[in-house]
Amino acid sequence: MIIELTHRGLHHVPDAAGLSMHCQSGTVWITLDHDTRDVVLEAGESFSTPEHKRALVYALAPARLLIEPPAGDRPAVRLLQRRPEPFQPASPLAAGA
Repeated sequence: MIIELTHRGLHHVPDAAGLSMHCQSGTVWITLDHDTRDVVLEAGESFSTPEHKRALVYALAPARLLIEPPAGDRPAVRLLQRRPEPFQPASPLAAGA
């Protein structure tokens, strides 16, 4: 999901656990509920947390933020993680057919 924020724009993420937040342009300030850490991301920087907390994202300048689900929740990754069916050779053709 791409979030476009104007200067001083605010976006909240109800549960940031496992999400990857990539600042594509601008500058954002991210704070988690009941957490003393604050994170400032500039273009090209990323942040993620394993904690189930609400995140507030505030644009210090107009910004574009890409928020991606945990790697295991992405459809392409789920497809790659699926177990392949065991190989079964085709039955031999009948002689003379």
